Amino acid sequence: MAERMVPSPRYERLRQLLIEAEDRAHEVRQAYQRASSAMRSGQVWTGPTATTWTNELEERRRSLGRLAQRVVDAVEEELRRSPPLVTEAEADAMRREMAGRT
Repeated sequence: MAERMVPSPRYERLRQLLIEAEDRAHEVRQAYQRASSAMRSGQVWTGPTATTWTNELEERRRSLGRLAQRVVDAVEEELRRSPPLVTEAEADAMRREMAGRT
């Protein structure tokens, strides 16, 4: 007789992690938006140094956004590889592993 299938603890943890990663990625993409907009307005600081500084700020903002998206993509990929249902024995083993008791 086949063992009963139950929700995978690993899958559920990855789903939670994905939600958190997406939230943090959104925050990162918005992190320097106000400062960048203020600098671009020409009312905060002007001149060649200000332009250089603003360009660097915007590049770092874009870079952080790309890195945050890579984290989201990695969690999504791992979630796709994980079955949502596993046997009870597999679920128990996953819980032990997640608790550091392998």
